Amino acid sequence: MRLSGIGVSPGIGVGPVFRYEREELAVRESPVAEGDGDAELDRFRAALQQSHQELESIRDRIAHELGDEEARIYETHLLILDDPELWRVVEDGVRREHRNAAAAFRGHIGSVASHLERVHDETLRERRADLIDVERRVLRHLLGRSVRAVTALSEPSILFAHDLGPSEVAQLSRDRILAFVTEVGGRTSHSAIVARGRGIPAVVSARGAMQYAKNGELAAVDGEAGHVDLVPDASVIATYETRRRRFDEAEATLRATRHEAAVTRDGKAIELAANIELPGEADVVAESGADGIGLFRTEFFYLNRLELPTEEEQYTAYREVAERLAPRPVIFRTMDLGGDKVASYLGTTHETNPFLGWRGIRFALNHPEMFRTQIRAIYRASAHGRVRMMFPMVSSEDELLRTLGYCHEVRDDLRRQGMAHDEALELGVMIETPSSVWMADALARHVKFLSIGSNDLTQYTLAIDRDHPRLAHLYEPLDPAVLRSIRHTVEAGHAAGCWVGICGEMAGDPRNAVLLVGLGIDELSMSAFDVPRAKAAIRAIDHAAAEALAREALALSSAPAVRELMRRGIDPMLPEFLLAGDGA
Repeated sequence: MRLSGIGVSPGIGVGPVFRYEREELAVRESPVAEGDGDAELDRFRAALQQSHQELESIRDRIAHELGDEEARIYETHLLILDDPELWRVVEDGVRREHRNAAAAFRGHIGSVASHLERVHDETLRERRADLIDVERRVLRHLLGRSVRAVTALSEPSILFAHDLGPSEVAQLSRDRILAFVTEVGGRTSHSAIVARGRGIPAVVSARGAMQYAKNGELAAVDGEAGHVDLVPDASVIATYETRRRRFDEAEATLRATRHEAAVTRDGKAIELAANIELPGEADVVAESGADGIGLFRTEFFYLNRLELPTEEEQYTAYREVAERLAPRPVIFRTMDLGGDKVASYLGTTHETNPFLGWRGIRFALNHPEMFRTQIRAIYRASAHGRVRMMFPMVSSEDELLRTLGYCHEVRDDLRRQGMAHDEALELGVMIETPSSVWMADALARHVKFLSIGSNDLTQYTLAIDRDHPRLAHLYEPLDPAVLRSIRHTVEAGHAAGCWVGICGEMAGDPRNAVLLVGLGIDELSMSAFDVPRAKAAIRAIDHAAAEALAREALALSSAPAVRELMRRGIDPMLPEFLLAGDGA
């Protein structure tokens, strides 16, 4: 039986199943007597301190094993424990509402986790797993429960679980865990990042994994293709062994070429960049062989906090990233808030359809002081590296002109104040809506670059919510309507002297990368995890052949026809190891 999921950490694992089922941490509401509040808060403080010590130990061990970059993931967990808002809510619950600390704590974490679950951005949504991981750790101490060991295995095994937190993945024994499979999760989760860093093959979002996997039965996992085979026969196991050999050869090739330039065989250079969301992820970009950061999401500054981030706070973080990447470029996307990503202190109300509502540049323009503060911070950081700035969800020339007006005001103020900044900082617009596609010629007259947000552009072009359970299978970035929108944007941008990039999941697939290069894209930005493979694909092809293939694709009328064209036209040009999923 084969299960399909998302391959988040490449590699092959074949071995017996070990089912990991977490203990239930039942929290009951129990009133706290008037004079017992101090004792209850002392218990909570002790649970936080014990959790803090455990996470520091995990962080230090991962730093020793993998380096400081991977260890920064656990700084996020420590920040959750140190959040003054967390203590305020629990203290208020104990003293004023006479609730027990465990119930107040779980209620607060549950509220924040519920908000993150509704966020449309997958990367931010995956931060919910970090909250739940911390919650379980603290509750174990509050409830006096011991940790159920994940590593107590009698033989090397394939671990199956509903979910695994980053701290649990950090404690997996690489000698005992051949691979792991979970029913939930995504490629941008911290659990996936730790798994990749530790070299543990992993597949997430494999529905039915815990329903069908039986302890002791044989399983085979392909952490690149996202395949999980239960009770495989001899022929399937032989196929996995072949994939394992190919994977080992591929990894050796990718390591050797990771820092080579992304240049086609006939000399066309393409800029490959990485997407990140936290300052601490900057080192991963350089390690991946990327040419820079094509999308730095800045929303983390605004979510789940009680007050607006200050200019200095933002400037410090932006400067750190700019300096660490210099002389590579860094593109900061200004706040893409609103709709599903609204901080509580902004006092906004629920929207019936947030993705067609008050979000992106509309939201920013309605919070001018907040927007100016961020623009100032980015301009100031531009004095310390090669900084670019772009604006999300722009749908009209008027919105762009109003935005540029703020940029001019900020630049004039900085000049008068004698504050260092890059006068020639490159400004760009994200192309994410059909209106911006068909106004790309007008928008391009005012900026230096256009960056196509393929995730939202596909969603809005096809009128399909990619997270809708009944419609997700129709979400298709290779639909000719999307490809023609990309090509039109490229032509409009180039005619105005702009370079044109694309960011999103689409760019990270090696086959798609070839097609996008053929469509005239100058820069591809993706997860740092995908950069080496996209680079290998670009280095294996002729630009002229990619252009010819793109012309054929634009003449087709369906996504299946485009995929068949790519199978016939692109696959023969690519190294066999890039054709993930075809061999198992």
